Amino acid sequence: MRILKPEVAKARKEKILRWVVQQYVETRRPVGSQLIASSALPDVSSATIRNIMAELEEEGFLYQPHTSGGRIPTDKAYRYYVDYLANVQKMAAQERQRIEEVYDSRVSEVDNMMAQTSRLLAMLSGAAGFVYTSNVQDQRVQRLDFIPLAPGAILAVLVTQSGAVRHWPVRTNYIVNPSRLRILSRFMNDEIAGHTLAEARQILWQHIHSGHREIAGMADLASQVLKNMERPQTDNELYVEGFGQLLENTTADDYEDLKKMMRFVEERERFSSLLSEKMTDLEKSNKKLNVSIGSENALSELKNLSIVSTTCRVGDKTVGMVGIIGPKHMEYTRVMSLVNFIGSLLESSMQYLTVLPTTGDEEDYE
Repeated sequence: MRILKPEVAKARKEKILRWVVQQYVETRRPVGSQLIASSALPDVSSATIRNIMAELEEEGFLYQPHTSGGRIPTDKAYRYYVDYLANVQKMAAQERQRIEEVYDSRVSEVDNMMAQTSRLLAMLSGAAGFVYTSNVQDQRVQRLDFIPLAPGAILAVLVTQSGAVRHWPVRTNYIVNPSRLRILSRFMNDEIAGHTLAEARQILWQHIHSGHREIAGMADLASQVLKNMERPQTDNELYVEGFGQLLENTTADDYEDLKKMMRFVEERERFSSLLSEKMTDLEKSNKKLNVSIGSENALSELKNLSIVSTTCRVGDKTVGMVGIIGPKHMEYTRVMSLVNFIGSLLESSMQYLTVLPTTGDEEDYE
């Protein structure tokens, strides 16, 4: 009997484990030793492979639903597989370029950036995509800028001192002179910089109603901006898309789990709280990508699902999170790369908004 070196035996065992996980992800069927022998390790006997699979079962990586059937991966096996992929897998350059082109075309309207990002994650993964951004209500204002988009169309961009960004499209039935926009922006920033949003709104409303000269002729525009600032932020913090196609790609065994997950996600406050905790944990650990598999999720509604997520940072502040929710048998190679890459695109967009040039020297208007 030939004795294998420990490192060779270990490599063989790990190869079998990875092949079982990948095969189960693709077919959703238990994997037997004969299939491995014929497809993955033709030079190894079925008996040897059965012994290795038995060891993997004893170690908690595999389990056998039926005595005479094949084996399927456990949460521990998925964890090993995900960690392995994190170290050795890269997204193909061609795939990255294609996604970047799709992203650019879909987020050309800045006010739809978060919603479009969640839709893109869902579309490319076949699962549910989400984008979560931190609440800005208690944060202090760094600046408020106005960007002319087209005649009668203006984008108001609010940046907080922690790096969070909010933006609102503003429509007017008249063309606003750029010099007036610069003056309004300068005036507002002089008045509200360093204040919380609640304080800033109160200050600006007082100036609007007092008929202050700097706002004269611009009161309608300033009022529209303030009304947008006063909209509740809870609904705007969380964007989730893709439940329909996730259900279409679901087997009968997964259906009940997904129904539970959908009920949980629909309770937006609970789901937002979960993501906020996850975002805080990642920030403390200085990690960006996180994969929670099955039982690693503390909540019962998610015990048979996986969440792949990454944080978005502006400067040294974590201001948001993007991710995908799907079954444990998802294609981790693709999903991890997808989340990482689209997260970086969203992060770049958010960073761009925080470094938009502030208003320059203004020309007085008559």
